[in-house]
Amino acid sequence: MGDDGDWAGDAVVDLYAPLDAPLVRTDIASAEMVKLASNAFLATKISFINEIANVCEETGADVTEVARGMGLDDRIGPKFLQAGIGFGGVVPCARRNGTRPPPRPNHAHQV
Repeated sequence: MGDDGDWAGDAVVDLYAPLDAPLVRTDIASAEMVKLASNAFLATKISFINEIANVCEETGADVTEVARGMGLDDRIGPKFLQAGIGFGGVVPCARRNGTRPPPRPNHAHQV
């Protein structure tokens, strides 16, 4: 959750407290990057398994079995390893909620 360290952030923390759910409280720019990076990672994972499905089709391998085997690795996990046509992706989500990557500082003019 991104906030400026004011009463609103405290209210959200209090609201989530009974749920005993993990909560990351950070600045607004970092919270936006958490969301964008997470969406980009999931899009990458879905795109990757779709490319693996193309290779499986060429080699005669079963992408479902390949994904199942990959998903047994705790570092990868089984979620978002279902090959298929399309996904929501990062851009529609960014358009929907108005989130854009924060502007990068321009250091070219610094002496």
